[in-house]
Amino acid sequence: MMNHIASIDVGTTNIKINLFNKGHEVVGAVKYPQLKIHSTNDIFEMDLDEIWEHILDGLNKLIERHQVGQLEIILTTAMHSVQLMEYDFNLVGSVITWADKRGVKALEDMTAKQLEDQYERTGTPNHSMNPYFKLMDLRDLIEEDIVVGSLKDVLFHRLTGEWVLDLSNASSSGLLNLDTLTWDKESLNTLGIDAEKQLPRIEAVNYNVPALSSLFDIEATVSVGTSDGISSNYVFRDLPNAADLSIGTSHAVRVVHKSPQLNNAYQNFSYAIDPDHYLIGLPSNNGADVLSWTNRVFNSTFEELNTVAGLRPATDSVFVPYLNGERAPIWNEFATGNLYDLTRVSTRESVLFSIMLGMIFNIKHNVELLEELVEFDSIGLVGGITKLESFSQLLADVLGYTLYIPVVENAETLGSIAVVKGMPFENEYDM
Repeated sequence: MMNHIASIDVGTTNIKINLFNKGHEVVGAVKYPQLKIHSTNDIFEMDLDEIWEHILDGLNKLIERHQVGQLEIILTTAMHSVQLMEYDFNLVGSVITWADKRGVKALEDMTAKQLEDQYERTGTPNHSMNPYFKLMDLRDLIEEDIVVGSLKDVLFHRLTGEWVLDLSNASSSGLLNLDTLTWDKESLNTLGIDAEKQLPRIEAVNYNVPALSSLFDIEATVSVGTSDGISSNYVFRDLPNAADLSIGTSHAVRVVHKSPQLNNAYQNFSYAIDPDHYLIGLPSNNGADVLSWTNRVFNSTFEELNTVAGLRPATDSVFVPYLNGERAPIWNEFATGNLYDLTRVSTRESVLFSIMLGMIFNIKHNVELLEELVEFDSIGLVGGITKLESFSQLLADVLGYTLYIPVVENAETLGSIAVVKGMPFENEYDM
């Protein structure tokens, strides 16, 4: 048994690594911002080499600082990425993230029946976040000497020499068949992709192999791990029948269920974790980024917003929070935000409060849709938003649920361990 676990969380804005001891207590942590991001209205790309440098630097710093002798590395990444490569794993372009909109035209060109069939086979919503539609746009680049990877499998290959993707990330690629839990033949035929030659091998989330000996001066293994959405949910596996709500730049509400749950009207996702567990949920483009936008436009601060959330001033204004387009609940790439019913008696505080309420009621809409698909009794909350106590209480009151907030920092990294080890941890919560 390894005496330490390094749980890595690679997101679209930050890389976080928590170091745990045998008792699964956090003994060290590092965090790196993603700096080399290329972003326009239609493009959102990250630099994989920068990510790789941060991972190696972070792991080696933690090993040295804490005199680690044996290490298990667990790798968690954001969903829905695409990385094209040559057969020798030389990168072709940058990592294309979920926020990239190059799949929009492919979506528009498909019939309603084609879209429904694609969703029913794969459980991945029909939206430009779905790698299937991005690959439709990139088909001219996918020649016989090009392979199709993602953030997860490329990093795992660099750590171990094996080109492997975990089932959960494969399931969120839009290329996995939910019935067979293998690559979906119809999708691949449309794209002209040969699964044997151009896609990584799929393994269980607990697949573990030695790290390349050239990377570290200690004994180290790597578990392929899972996706960020699943790790967030598994933070709360000690709570009976709990959903999780994660609020970062975007937001998502999710619950683990024993079987896929699909609703073509809702376009909820249904991603396999293993043959007996599926992540069911709804994602939104608009989370704490709404508050960051508010701070830029109104010259406010998170502290001021938290104060206003506690004061709860009277307001007649209504804010529609679709600043980044929207996935669930409306699935409209081109939706925009709006602020209605301003009058001369509107105040700074009432407008700020209206904006927060608009964001929160959008979350409530997704929670209510999830309630119709899967029953749950409580909600766990993760994300930087949890530091705003009055805002979190306002959120709880509007949702009508007690919100469980884990005390441990970056709790998702503990959730990743829970997924890989197949065991819940008893957490300490604020409520």
